[in-house]
Amino acid sequence: MLKLLLVDDEYIVLKGLEIVLRDQKEVSLEIRTAIDAVDAYEKAEGWTPDVIIADINMPEIDGLTMLERLSVTIPLCRFIIVSGYEENEYLKRALKLHVDDYLLKPVDKLYLIRRLKQIDEEKQARIKNTLMKCRLMLFRGHFFHDSEFSVQETEEFLYLPYFSLFVAGLSPSGAREAKSRLAGYFEQIFVFSQNNWSIFLLNYSVKLQTEDIRALLTHVLDGSISGIADTKQNGEKQAFLEQIAFHYQNALCDMLLSILPVSEAAKARAAERIAAHTLASAVRVITFELNAAAYVNEIYAAAEAPEDNFLMVFTETLSAYIMIADINLPAASIQKLYQTHVKAVVNERTLAAFLEKSQNLGNDLLTPAEQEAYSSKVDAARAYIAEHYQEDIALEQVAEFVSVNPSYLSYIFKKETGITFLQYLTNVRMQKACQLMTADPGLSLEEIAIRCGYHSASYFHKIFRGKFGVSPRQWLQNSGNSPLFLD
Repeated sequence: MLKLLLVDDEYIVLKGLEIVLRDQKEVSLEIRTAIDAVDAYEKAEGWTPDVIIADINMPEIDGLTMLERLSVTIPLCRFIIVSGYEENEYLKRALKLHVDDYLLKPVDKLYLIRRLKQIDEEKQARIKNTLMKCRLMLFRGHFFHDSEFSVQETEEFLYLPYFSLFVAGLSPSGAREAKSRLAGYFEQIFVFSQNNWSIFLLNYSVKLQTEDIRALLTHVLDGSISGIADTKQNGEKQAFLEQIAFHYQNALCDMLLSILPVSEAAKARAAERIAAHTLASAVRVITFELNAAAYVNEIYAAAEAPEDNFLMVFTETLSAYIMIADINLPAASIQKLYQTHVKAVVNERTLAAFLEKSQNLGNDLLTPAEQEAYSSKVDAARAYIAEHYQEDIALEQVAEFVSVNPSYLSYIFKKETGITFLQYLTNVRMQKACQLMTADPGLSLEEIAIRCGYHSASYFHKIFRGKFGVSPRQWLQNSGNSPLFLD
């Protein structure tokens, strides 16, 4: 709803405008009224209206003076002035305030409704854009720069003082049902769903502790496992949105820790370490970008309680699989998996061995139908590369085309082809380069580089030599062709 504050010292005029705006169907409004500037200050405090429509001529404090003060405390609010006179002095002050409109009495009601609808559509477009940014960050794991979320975006998106994030093993339909049940407890709920998992972003006006929310979720979600990121308040809004992927990862880890058969003290230690460490290394391990032993050494180097290292690695690794591969296991299966391995892991070597075995976890936990579906994703990715290798393509672009998480595409690509996405793309480009040189030895190095997707001849030369151990000219000579270009 668009929050609208009407301010006019003439009661009949005020109520008449309120009735007209409440009865119209063009724009959804939450309307409050004030009879003078002092009343308006009190109504605006804590409620934060989106729009204020105010009469200029009011006793003691005129409408423009009132708006000048409110523009400091609620800078995102839009102002519409109503006046019985079209005076230049008023117009100048209104322009300085960046007032959205200056309406003369009697107010054209249809025009005002259209203007409010336009303001509401602009607000909804901004919120939609913020939602899209959050979605990209959540499911790609991206962290935006500080400037990516403006103060206006943040305050408009999370307009209530308290907010938190939780994740639950719910399908989109289950998430919709849960959202309707939670609506009685939280004023604003955003849901981001991807197949078997849903992320809930809550915004509310009454302070709740994390444990209060956990108890509520246990009641509302009816047995579905869930995890919560720490609750936040006002001053942390912008930082929270900019690090929403990080909070999602913490919520996943919280979910796993909440059901594992370990002491509360061990859970607390692991949660603190994970929050400081993040899942970046675990993701790199399961996508074959980081050696398992190197990751384990990293964990041990920072350990204050070495007996917790398996708990941390298990939680981080399984959370990374959930985030990337969309694996949804019941609590009993997670507990059994933990208990099966915890006694066998006693040092760095056995922990690294467990982790190397767990690199097959993603595929092992998929059903045959799911494995076949993801194999088709790899085939689609290879076909996309074959068609677009001349362009400046990246893993994220191909992942978006085949509709999977980039990190998971990297994982299944390596599992099914034996090489990384970048190695495969390089192989395709080098093969095309050799074909071009063989077909037309007179092509310049610059032309070959461009046709194979490289921006510069020198970089293409470096990649070619690294791949074949010889320069393009030497390769041509060894192939029995006469090179007509310089290296």
